[in-house]
Amino acid sequence: MKLRWLWWLVPLYFIGLVVYAPASLLQWLLPAGSGISLSNLTGTLWQGQGSVTVVLAPQRSLQLEQVSWRLHPSALLRGQAALDVTIPAHNVLSGHLTTGLTVGGTAELNGRLSGQLDTAIRTFNLPVPLTMAGDWQLVIDNYHVDDLNQGRWCNQLAGKLTTTATQTRVNQRWLDLGDYATALSCTANQEISATLNADNSLGLSFNGLVAGTFQAPEVKLQGKLQPHVRTPREVTDVLIFLGEPDSRGAYPFSLTLK
Repeated sequence: MKLRWLWWLVPLYFIGLVVYAPASLLQWLLPAGSGISLSNLTGTLWQGQGSVTVVLAPQRSLQLEQVSWRLHPSALLRGQAALDVTIPAHNVLSGHLTTGLTVGGTAELNGRLSGQLDTAIRTFNLPVPLTMAGDWQLVIDNYHVDDLNQGRWCNQLAGKLTTTATQTRVNQRWLDLGDYATALSCTANQEISATLNADNSLGLSFNGLVAGTFQAPEVKLQGKLQPHVRTPREVTDVLIFLGEPDSRGAYPFSLTLK
């Protein structure tokens, strides 16, 4: 009789190991080359909290604190880690993401992130010549990478980066610049493409590419500013510092970041 009860305890023991598996095991589910590392993990594999570091460049990374997750057990039966991730508002960016990762390196992602424009410019050391303020929101409807181990940026992408209530400060005065919507997609070369049309108060348009690999990213941007009747006069006056306008009155620009 005692031996029979012992055999019943064995599966219960293993079930307990799975249910209360520590959060540290989540690190083993991250594919090599993802550029993501975890620390200060608490809770269980299925639901917990920790710090996330995302490598953006060889000497630049993004640190997120108190990020919480919920892992879907049913996805593990398909060899996939399906996570609901929540990033609280005290970080540089916040929001909710749903992601799927496989041992083979396939990744899927969708969700919404948001933050403050001035904070993002400082954190990512963006080459913006003017003092800016406003809100930004990134909506990712479909992001897919076939193999993270290759380090390429995407195989599918549909998304939009929007800035609202955008302002700039000129001569100690804040000027309203309106809203801007940049469409995000994936090129045939597995690069992230960003496109902004000129239907805004600055006449700002550009085409950008995030090229290279996760380990060696390269950002290319080409565009122009073409002031018009809706452009604040104070902004038009400072554009002369960008150089001479072309024959149509536009100020072209280009940059490459590595």
